[in-house]
Amino acid sequence: MKPEPSQRLLACLTIACCLGYYLILALRPSWLAGRLAGLPASILLALSLLLLFCLIAARHGRSSDGDTP
Repeated sequence: MKPEPSQRLLACLTIACCLGYYLILALRPSWLAGRLAGLPASILLALSLLLLFCLIAARHGRSSDGDTP
């Protein structure tokens, strides 16, 4: 059973976000020391990635509802 192209795209997006997050942590930690709207940038980045992963999981769950009886 091959995954659909949209599932591959979501998997690639997830991998790219994780790699980007850890690259920022490793190469430019000073970028995460700043504040945006009074909140630390590191917290905002982590929360935005968590929201993205929740949206990806919801989309994936909605697209695979037809597979189960």
